[in-house]
Amino acid sequence: MIITRKSENYNFTGNTENGVTFRWGKTFEENPVIAPWPELADISISNHCSKGCDFCYRNSTLNNSFLSVDNYELILKNLQSERWGNVFQVALGGGEPLEHPDFFEIINLTNKYNIIPNFTTNGINLNEKTLEKLEKKVGAIAISVVKSDEFVLNKKIINLIKNFKIKFNIHFILNNETINHAIDILKNKPELLNIINGLIFLTYKPKGRGDVKNCLKKDERYYEFLNLVNKSNLNIGFDACFVPSLLYHTEINKNFIDSCECGFFSVYIDELLNVKPCSFGNDKYSYNLKDFSFEEIWNNKFNDYRSKIVNNCSANCSNKSECKGKCIYFDEINFCYK
Repeated sequence: MIITRKSENYNFTGNTENGVTFRWGKTFEENPVIAPWPELADISISNHCSKGCDFCYRNSTLNNSFLSVDNYELILKNLQSERWGNVFQVALGGGEPLEHPDFFEIINLTNKYNIIPNFTTNGINLNEKTLEKLEKKVGAIAISVVKSDEFVLNKKIINLIKNFKIKFNIHFILNNETINHAIDILKNKPELLNIINGLIFLTYKPKGRGDVKNCLKKDERYYEFLNLVNKSNLNIGFDACFVPSLLYHTEINKNFIDSCECGFFSVYIDELLNVKPCSFGNDKYSYNLKDFSFEEIWNNKFNDYRSKIVNNCSANCSNKSECKGKCIYFDEINFCYK
């Protein structure tokens, strides 16, 4: 199915079968500033997780904090605009999504609303039975890892990835320790890179159980990593938080890079129905669906946040027009300016 949105300053088309999207402004050469309705919703369906990773920005525990199926459908209904239609896709997270007791019902409900569901998992609960239920129902599955030995994974998961027609991505948490492993991966190019859809590097955030001492530092390893990225022909990507560094320090084609989309083209909703521009954000720009309609939040409540984001960086950068600038939440991850 092809999803389209058309207006004078914003146009969008997306293919629900392969996940390919394309957006433009008044012309194909012009980037729109904002979408009149989000293209993607990042939804935490729980804050429950049994793994207890020390980098967890949500501080997830065995707390049985789950989003009900009824409230999930409430979110989907709120995300459906009479003029613009529904969001193109959702990214389901947590907590650990596969530990949600109604996970498969949530996937089926998302399909019912003609939305592509994707989700991120720690991989512990991935098995053949689970993937059989998910095949042809999800856009992609991302497995979070933090070390090169985890990146190689075990033969069981590798065989699962080979045997199912599902796109798999690896989400690699990039911090002051794991950057050594990231460098090793880019240098040695493990076989897994030939099997997965893509390797996505995620910037470590000092939130939840994340400690500020583990944030990336602008040292020789940081520049070595960027140099390897600059020369790489591998299928790799980055979260929006790392985009300013790519624009400032590398020669990567800027047409392949999107700046931060939070609150402009995407939105975050947690298991308590709190709506925020970004999953890493604080409560300053948080509004609950029990108090406000999503339309009111997107069109009015987020305007103050957006005014803080646009043109907030003083760095002297040739790609400044392509970047929304520094993160307003964590100064520790802003690497482009003093």
